[in-house]
Amino acid sequence: MSRGMLVLIVLATLVGAAVSCSPGPPVAEHTVSDYRADASLRREVFARCLNDPGGLGQTPDCVNAREAERLESHGSLRDQAPVGLAPSGRR
Repeated sequence: MSRGMLVLIVLATLVGAAVSCSPGPPVAEHTVSDYRADASLRREVFARCLNDPGGLGQTPDCVNAREAERLESHGSLRDQAPVGLAPSGRR
């Protein structure tokens, strides 16, 4: 076996080992239900995600914390009950 062939085999083995050891997709530590049940944990993770949206914004935990915050917060104005203001003709 020539030296060049041996180098090629070693390189192929190293590349194969490096590719097989790459991490898989990130997995969330907590579910939306976990965050809904624990308000302090939800606020802590939600604040951390808001502080670093470029690095953490789309991680599974940030997505779950954001969804739990959306469900537990007041939501949009469209979802709120009427405020009961007097008609605009009265003063």
